Amino acid sequence: MDRRFLHNGHVESHRHEHLCQLCLWIKGNGIYIIEDRKLTFQAPMFVYVPTQIVHGFDVTSGSDAIVISLAHDVVSQDLLFKGNMSHTPLIIGDTRPGVQPTPLMEALMVTACMRYQTSPDTSGQIVRGLAIAVLGEALSVGHTLLHHEQSTLATRIRELIELHFREAWTVADYAKILHHTPYQINQATQSAFGQTLKRLILDRKLQESKRLLAFTIRSIEAIAAEIGIPDPAYFSRFFHNECGVSPREWRRNWSKKP
Repeated sequence: MDRRFLHNGHVESHRHEHLCQLCLWIKGNGIYIIEDRKLTFQAPMFVYVPTQIVHGFDVTSGSDAIVISLAHDVVSQDLLFKGNMSHTPLIIGDTRPGVQPTPLMEALMVTACMRYQTSPDTSGQIVRGLAIAVLGEALSVGHTLLHHEQSTLATRIRELIELHFREAWTVADYAKILHHTPYQINQATQSAFGQTLKRLILDRKLQESKRLLAFTIRSIEAIAAEIGIPDPAYFSRFFHNECGVSPREWRRNWSKKP
């Protein structure tokens, strides 16, 4: 609220080339924009914004937040800021089910704010240390939240693959219906299954084609169409690349098994 005369609760989407920010919303609610996502939130909510990440907000009157802005070169040598997770935006406590900012995070942010307000000229190193402690706690909480979200997302992806693997859905199609980015989708599948979404779809097509080859008398052309590959020649190449034999040879070998 000390800076409300600058923005009156609305900040257009922007990014900082050399600053990262830790933001704890302590009062109010509104819309927070980060990259391609718009999040409706109710305080308390914590947001970590790395350098060069687009962000902005539009909040109701009376909303308030504590924000720590850190020059990247001041913190870049700390191990926390070198880790992969520290290069990814982190949101804790929006309206999705999940964990909230911890009392320790809130206490550290409030302490940093009070220290800066009372002694701004001598608080630099203290605020830096408190900010690093906040980020460490946030990353720990975020790891738990990320694991839960990716597990839930992975389950939903599996369900959608089963429903749509016969169709010409791209990764972007799955991302759209799940309200995530393609990168987030692939992160979830890599974490849960050790594979990209595209690989999971191809594996499901291959599994179904083998089932149809083994347990039906359908033609190769019909099976190709059934699994969403209308070009029989392309299907035969795909199958050969995956199994080392043609669909017909695979069927013959299967029929010879005792």
